Amino acid sequence: MTVERVLLVHEFPGGFGGAERYLELLGQGLTAAGVPVAAVVFVDDPAAADALRDRLSSIAPHTTVITGRSRPGPVRRAVRDHSPDVLHWNFVDPFAFRGATWLLLPWGRPSVITDHLPQLDHAGPHWETTRRLANHRIRTMIVVGDAARRAAEQRWHHPPPVAVVPNGVPVGAGVVRSPSAGRPLQLLFVGRLTEQKGVDRLVPILGAVRAAGTDARLRIVGDGPLEGALRAQVTAAGLADLVEVAGFSSDPIAEMAVADVLVSPSSYEGLPFTPLEALSTGLPIVLSDIAPHAELADGGDGVGAQVVPAGDADQWATAVGRVAVDLTSASRDALDRAQGHRVETMVERTRSVYRRATA
Repeated sequence: MTVERVLLVHEFPGGFGGAERYLELLGQGLTAAGVPVAAVVFVDDPAAADALRDRLSSIAPHTTVITGRSRPGPVRRAVRDHSPDVLHWNFVDPFAFRGATWLLLPWGRPSVITDHLPQLDHAGPHWETTRRLANHRIRTMIVVGDAARRAAEQRWHHPPPVAVVPNGVPVGAGVVRSPSAGRPLQLLFVGRLTEQKGVDRLVPILGAVRAAGTDARLRIVGDGPLEGALRAQVTAAGLADLVEVAGFSSDPIAEMAVADVLVSPSSYEGLPFTPLEALSTGLPIVLSDIAPHAELADGGDGVGAQVVPAGDADQWATAVGRVAVDLTSASRDALDRAQGHRVETMVERTRSVYRRATA
């Protein structure tokens, strides 16, 4: 069966992150491929819903942005209005949509989900049971990498059929970096300022890089609950002149274009978009050695993508130093790696999942 219509369904607390970027790229990519797409997006935080409404509305030609927790009524209306062949639910965590309760309802067409973080901790026996029941109604579970596939299979024991569809980004506008004499190496962090992202490790990383002899500065782009603690950490380390906490940016690609190395010391991830987009601009990346990051660094002999133990600042300094020695080669390697993560490939593999789900 040829899938002619898709309804994307998503809910999130309000901070625009990787799951939202995924939905944005997927919806726009499906539209570019000629697939009629509609979307329903629930945003818990009213202020975030207002601030992000225009961006979220660009996900698909027919997008409804709703303030508040997810509920079945708006999804039913979208099904009635757009008659999709398949519903694609975007799970920011395993217990979205009230523990997947809404997937237990009779929608009259198959449901596909993308589970971005299947390894997250349990949410209690009630939601665990609900999600396990919903798994029987899911035609295919998309995960973003082999590590996520293993986590899903271990967690659920008898999951729905699992399809690995790695995240992809637009590729083609990157440039090879060249060192500038007399200018400090510019380190960049982009992400939410949360424990998950390992932001407490950023200041020690910069300190170790400088102690190892590399003249470097750090720009931190993002907002979140740990911003105050991070600013205090910068001051206590005596690095206020070398660290800029810049806040949220609506254009992280522009931030990447003027940086030399992206650092990402996260404690856990799915297959994050920030490193992928960095590679696409020619920006070398140094990442914590969690399994999804290791998938990005596999293959190739260059230093465009490296992984190191999250809490070992000296190894971060060594990895950054490798980039500083030959920034041009590292940047070229980053661009080469980006070719394996094209958004067009992500879209086509997702369409293959739809075709199998509706066969």
